Amino acid sequence: MAKTQPVTIGANSIAKIGNRFFLIVEVEAKSPGVEIDPVFAVRTTPQQARSLIRAGVMRTIIQNKVPKPSRGKKVEFKGVLFANGQFFSVFDVENTTDISVLVRISRERAQRLIRGGARIIPVIRRPFN
Repeated sequence: MAKTQPVTIGANSIAKIGNRFFLIVEVEAKSPGVEIDPVFAVRTTPQQARSLIRAGVMRTIIQNKVPKPSRGKKVEFKGVLFANGQFFSVFDVENTTDISVLVRISRERAQRLIRGGARIIPVIRRPFN
C-alpha cells in the first residue's frame, strides 16, 4: 500500500515586487489530526527567478481585489506579507492549479489584519547563491 508523504509543497510561484524577486512557497504538513500549511517568501536573484519560471514555476498573481471563491475554486487567506516596501494580503487559490495570489493593501490595512490575528508571512531576505 502506497503511503502519502506527510510533508509536501503546495502553492509555489515567483513574485516580482518592485525590482526584486521572491519565491512564494506553501509547505503542507498533513497527518491524522494535523494540518499545517504555512507560506514563506524566499528572495531570489533575477537569474534564479528566470530559471525557475523556465522550469515551469508559475508567476504569482498580484492584484488589487481579493479573489472570490466559486464552484471548484477554493480561496484561503494565509496572512500578511511585507516585501520590498509593499504590503500584501496573501491568499492560496486552488482550482485546477494551486497558486498564491497577492493583493495590494495599505500599511494601515496590514496592521489591522495583524492586530486581528493574521499571520505575518516570513521572508528570507538574503538570496541563496
